This record gives sequence, C-alpha cells and structure tokens, in this order.
Amino acid sequence: MSPSPTIEELHREAQAAMRSGNPRAAHQHCLAILQQDPQHADAWFLCGVIAAGNGQYGKAVDILRRAITLKPDSAEYRAELAKQLIALKEPAQAAENARLALELQPTNLPILNTRGTVFSHAGEHREAVCIYEKAAKLLSEMGKADPGLSVQWLAELYYNLGTSLNFDGRSEEAESALEKAITLQPRFYRAHFALSQLRRATPGQNHLPRLQSLKQEDLGPVDKLQLGHAIARELEDLGQYGEALENLRWAKADRARQVGYRADNDRALFETLEKGLQLPGFQDPTTGCDSSEPIFVVGMPRTGTTLVERILTSHSTVSSAGELQDFPLQVKRMTATASEEVLDAETLRASFLLDPASLGHAYIDGTRPRTGHSPHFIDKLPLNFLYLGLIHRALPNAKLVCLRRDPMDTCLSNYRQLFATNFKYYHYSYDLMDCGRYYLRFDRLMQHWREVIPGAVHELHYEDLVAEPERCSRGLLKFCGLPWEEGCLDFHRQGGSVATASASQVRQPIYRDAVDRWRHYGEALKPLYEMLSAAGCYQ
Repeated sequence: MSPSPTIEELHREAQAAMRSGNPRAAHQHCLAILQQDPQHADAWFLCGVIAAGNGQYGKAVDILRRAITLKPDSAEYRAELAKQLIALKEPAQAAENARLALELQPTNLPILNTRGTVFSHAGEHREAVCIYEKAAKLLSEMGKADPGLSVQWLAELYYNLGTSLNFDGRSEEAESALEKAITLQPRFYRAHFALSQLRRATPGQNHLPRLQSLKQEDLGPVDKLQLGHAIARELEDLGQYGEALENLRWAKADRARQVGYRADNDRALFETLEKGLQLPGFQDPTTGCDSSEPIFVVGMPRTGTTLVERILTSHSTVSSAGELQDFPLQVKRMTATASEEVLDAETLRASFLLDPASLGHAYIDGTRPRTGHSPHFIDKLPLNFLYLGLIHRALPNAKLVCLRRDPMDTCLSNYRQLFATNFKYYHYSYDLMDCGRYYLRFDRLMQHWREVIPGAVHELHYEDLVAEPERCSRGLLKFCGLPWEEGCLDFHRQGGSVATASASQVRQPIYRDAVDRWRHYGEALKPLYEMLSAAGCYQ
C-alpha cells in the first residue's frame, strides 16, 4: 500500500492543477491539505482564488481574509483580496489592501498592476496611470521580462495603461500603449476595440484591414462582440452606415443567444416601481436625510449624462464622484433580500419599507472618502433613474437631473454601445428592438415620476442643450441652486479624468454631430421607428 501524499506533495499538485486550468482538482488537493493541517495558509489562499474563479466573490473574500490572518505579511494574498473587493464594489477596502501589498513588495509587477486596477475601478485614472507607468518603467529597466510573467499578462498591463491614459485625456500615449498590447497579443480583442475609440477613422488612417482579417479567426461570443464593435465604429466614421449596422448585428448575435435576455424581467422591475410606490411617502420632506450634497445625473445611457456632469463639475462648488454604485448597493444591503441580484422586483418591493433617513445617511456615509471635500458631488450612474422616487424619499434635498434624447437616437446609441459584458442590466442592448422596448418602459416610468414626485426631477433634453448651451446650462444651475459661473460653458477645458465612453467627446466644445444620427441608417431602422411611432414617440 502506497503511503499517503505529504502536505508538500499535495501543495505541489494543487499548484500544478491551477497552472493547467483544473481548479476542481486543485480544490480537492487543498481540502486534503486542510484535513491534515487546518492552518495551512496557502491552501486557504488557493481555495479563495478558486471561489473567485467561480464568481463567489463574497466567499472568496472571507477565505482570503482567513489566509491573511495566518500569513499577514503576504503581498500576494493582499493583492488577490484587493481584486475580489473590487468585484464586491468595495473600493476603499480594495485600495487599502492594494496599498499594503505594495508596501510589502514595492517592485512586484503583478501587485503594481493590481494597485493600478484598484485606482482605475475607483475612477482615479490619473493615479492609475502613475502606477501602470511605474510598472512599465520597471519592465524596461529589467532588460527582459520576468520569465514568470506571461505574454498575456504583459499585454494586459499595456492595455490597462492605455485605457487609463485615454480616460486621462492623453490619447496619443494611449494609442502607443494599446499598440504595444496588440503587438504582444495580436488577438487581444478588447485592445482592438479600445484603439478604435481613440480617434476618428479616415480613409487614410484606420485599422480596418487588420480588424477585418481577424473575423476569420475562431471567435468566442465576447471576442466577436469586441471585434465587431471595433469594425462598426470605424466603418461608421467612414460613412459606411449600412455595413456598420451589419457588423453590429454579426457582433451581437452569439452574445445575445448566450445571455438569453428576457424583457419580462425588466418589465417586472418597471411594473413594481409603477405600482408599489405611494405618493404620501415621497411628498413628506421630513422623512429623509437632510443632506444637500448629492446631485444625481441619470437617464438612459448615451444621452448626454457625461456632458451634463462636465458642465456641473466646472462649477467651483461641485465635484464628480463618478458612476457610483452606492445607492443600489445600500438598498440591497438594507433590504437583505435573498436574491443574488442587486436589482430585482423582490428587492424593490422590500425597499419601500426601508426607513428613508437611514437609507439616506447610509448612502452619504458609503460615498466617503470619495465625497465630502466640496459642497456638492455628482453621482452619475444612469440606471439610478429606476430609484428616483426612492432617492427623493431618502434624500429630499438632493437634486435630480434626468437627460432625455430623441427616442431613435437613444435606442441607436444604446445598440452601438459596447457595455460591460458582465453587467446584466444592459443586456437589452444586444437587440435593436429590445432597445426600443426598454426605451418605452423608461419613458413611461419618467411619466410616473412626474406624477408621483412633481417638480423633483429636472428633465433636460440633449438636443436643446447642444442647440442653446448657455440657456440650458443656466437653467440647470438654477435648478441645482447654484449661482451662474461662466466657466461652466468651458467644460471642455476642464482637467481631470473621464471614465466613460464619452471620454474623448467631452474634451471638445459642444457639437451637433450626434443629433439625428439615426437618419444616416435609412430604411434599416424602419421597424424601430414604426414601433416607437405607434407608441406615440413621434407624431
């Protein structure tokens, strides 16, 4: 009878299984280790990594914290914990653990990359750039890459650097970094997509030959999505709108089947809001937290929310906190519903019973330390339009601004946009007609808010803003209780990072190119137009 494997042998087998992409076998080896030695830190660490790989981020965080109690000076453990805290939308804790990891190993390249990622997810792109540049400099000083660093990892570093440089307004440097990523990994489709967004393609300067050649590769749904969006963007720049639309359809088809979007789920959300909220609760100004700090800028994505954010943050008393997840997350935490979703009908129904003041205070406290250093801050999460009634109840002194845009342009812009693939609330965007159906629900809900909380929401039309920027900006500031400042019209000169799809556009003066964009597509959009017209959007 052969002797049982030693802990050292089991550990080597677990590490080998992880390297070969077999987490199940690695997990079995780790369990065998812990049966012999319940205090084996690395076995706990590997279990945490495996849990994260299965999408069990909360479980992963708990396990990784246990590993750290057993081995508190491990930079690797703290860096991994920081990654999973990002996934749980805990940027402050993530930043602290990434900082501690870097103190333990200041020149460790993967840890530097993790630290940069933490800054990036917190919207601190200038700080992220500094970290990524430090990592890139260390690489060059090494003469050659650490053999332990894969080509994929190196490409990821340059991709991270490139995207953060773009958000910081350094587009030429961003282009160079992204090209380095693609040179290292030619099938790095995220990098190809990011590159397509940096500048307007021209007949003499575009990436279409390289991009079109990649269509012949064996592509997964997400690869196809990223590549197709890159091709469509450059074709559109060249005025080839029909071909651009066909590439979007090609890009989205497999992913649409994969996610299996069901409009019924969104319908349930909207109907819960329309039926479940009671007028008296919203009208009572004494029920909520009295803070006047927040300005919520909401609306369908790609309707001008970033433009309004930049106008407002050009005011001396206003800063931007970015697209905060804090209000939805506080609702979820305080309702403690059993569902895994942050936003669902069950959670919304439970939210109606929350103490408004407690919710408001929890939200304000949760935004710290990103807020609190200026009299007002902007929360620019578009989907907060779903929570407008609840926000008004919890924070009656907060200002609520909703962007509106031509229905056809809104639907087309959502369809053209490549949203985060792991964010299910934008899954409607994989089908143009689903975009239309979602828009109609949004439009109906906004009518509901007008009736339930009359006068609480300032609805600003994108077309009016670009046609008469000073008049609309003055009205916006007046609604927010802010005195007029001429600098608000010079938002494009404003420094700072912009972490949205509009990063390049908002660094330009207001332009009208996006108005009536849908008309370029002609008959291809006729079914969408007919549906919206039948619903009363066009007379």
